[in-house]
Amino acid sequence: MKAAVITSFGEPSVLQVAEAPRPVPGPGQALARVRAAGVNPAEIQARAGAFRLHAPAIIGFEFAGVVEQVGPGVDESLVGERIAGWPDSASQGSYAEYTVSSNFTTIPDGVSFEEAAATVIGADNAARALGLLNIRPGDTLVVTGASGALGSAAVQFARRRGVTVIGVAGTSNADFVQSLGAIPVAHGPGLVDRIRAAAPGGVDAALDTAGKGPLPALVEVLGGPERIVTLADRDAARYGVAFSAGHSGNRDSQPVREALDLIAAGAWTVRIGRSFPLAEAADAHRLVATGHTHGKVIILP
Repeated sequence: MKAAVITSFGEPSVLQVAEAPRPVPGPGQALARVRAAGVNPAEIQARAGAFRLHAPAIIGFEFAGVVEQVGPGVDESLVGERIAGWPDSASQGSYAEYTVSSNFTTIPDGVSFEEAAATVIGADNAARALGLLNIRPGDTLVVTGASGALGSAAVQFARRRGVTVIGVAGTSNADFVQSLGAIPVAHGPGLVDRIRAAAPGGVDAALDTAGKGPLPALVEVLGGPERIVTLADRDAARYGVAFSAGHSGNRDSQPVREALDLIAAGAWTVRIGRSFPLAEAADAHRLVATGHTHGKVIILP
């Protein structure tokens, strides 16, 4: 099969298309023909050498595709189904024509492969973070990075749960954030004052999906770090804030399926910024690194 194979870690150019062995599904696994793979900041870190992966490696942490084969213990009727989920190995990922997975959900009719692949990590991480924050109807929640895949999923889940959302994003994304049902607030200097102006009754909790320095402002707004969670800032402990990373032990396909069903019903927005063929995976990484994607970046193997 063709895959973007990393033989040494470093700059985007290390993503080189090459032939790689097609994986074989083991017990509990499905082999999927990958039709779309989301591109995430964590994959940029992995490509650069984080996570101590061993070369050769195929990265890509979320996918949508079609089941071609199943391993022992998996219902044979799944063959031919459209699925979205997580590859089982961080080094046998979705930047490839095939991947294997034991954690996935089926894709409902009316949802494209690109939309499904763009939803997996965002919906799962957002739902987990809102649970950690113990979000309740009537709360007022600040979400930073509200126009991104993680942030927009958090906004939409929170709004559906009766929460008022202050969505922090760039001014060019204000209309999009407002379309999700949030009150848009521009990031940057003066953020504390702008949040307070948008929420004169106060703020109950905050979720950081941006990871570009807003934690001190969020701590100031809330008067402490207790009801703040970040999905993106690994320096969170400096501010007493909880950091929550997605990993194989906490991934949940249920909120992914909830979001996909809402997409099919026309009640959920997923924004695709740009799609790249597998041969241009390096360019996809370069675009994500700019932070100005205006939607999820997708690789089409």
